Amino acid sequence: MGPPRARQPSVSSLNRNNGSPMAAHIAKRVPPVARPRKQMRRSHSMYQHPGEVLQQEEEDFASSTTLQSIMDIDDAHQLKLPHLPSVDEADSLPRIEKSTLIDVLNGQYSEDYDHVKIIDCRFEYEYNGGHIDGAMNFNDKELLANTLFEPESSTRTLLIFHCEYSVHRAPLMAKFVRHRDRALNAHQYPQLNYPEVYILDGGYSAFFKIHRTRCFPQDYVEMRATEYYDAKEKGMGKLKQRAKLSKAKTFAFGQHSCQMEDSPTSNPRLGPRSLSVLDLAPDQRMHARRMASY
Repeated sequence: MGPPRARQPSVSSLNRNNGSPMAAHIAKRVPPVARPRKQMRRSHSMYQHPGEVLQQEEEDFASSTTLQSIMDIDDAHQLKLPHLPSVDEADSLPRIEKSTLIDVLNGQYSEDYDHVKIIDCRFEYEYNGGHIDGAMNFNDKELLANTLFEPESSTRTLLIFHCEYSVHRAPLMAKFVRHRDRALNAHQYPQLNYPEVYILDGGYSAFFKIHRTRCFPQDYVEMRATEYYDAKEKGMGKLKQRAKLSKAKTFAFGQHSCQMEDSPTSNPRLGPRSLSVLDLAPDQRMHARRMASY
């Protein structure tokens, strides 16, 4: 028997070792070099709506910042009166029930306020025909703002607005006062001269039905009362004239005042001859033949 023969490498082994039977003992396997990936510039899809892009950027900024939001600062003032939750809009003023107003008139919140002012936003003949005892009558928003802000005001003053139903006139007057207050205190936001501003829910109509004895005189004159038609038209003429002057002053001098509406009894989407029944009772709106715009 001779010496053992050398074992021949297989074909697969030759292929694996580049054809050399000794390559497995000499060459080392080198891992493949990863090809550098092409740097792609991040961009938004051409099919993405610009509004979605802005919304995403705002969300990213809000999640990355630790600053307290302006709305949180604005809500720092805690309202003292129990009020109804606001569901119509974010900037709407709080409303109070009739029973809460009775508590205010009875002095249950005298320790919280130095002054209590009830603003009746109806026309003069409505006010003279019957009003909440102690209420002041203002149907001119500029006159009301000048009266409230010209003297030194106290932050412990309570303002309660109402009209016949507190649907249109009172909310507009109250918002105008709030906007004027914001403008005067822009340098010390969010402080206000009158942080306690409320609207009486249901207005004088609902209050009179339950608390007639707290009204003087104890009567209720509706805005659409036919015997006061001339007085109503005269009052509407004054409001329209003030609205025209306000527009002319704004366009002429470029003033950017509190342009809520032209007047507390006007609707910006209606023409000058259009009529509105927003402040009528719900069951009367469909039957109103001719109503003043307010």
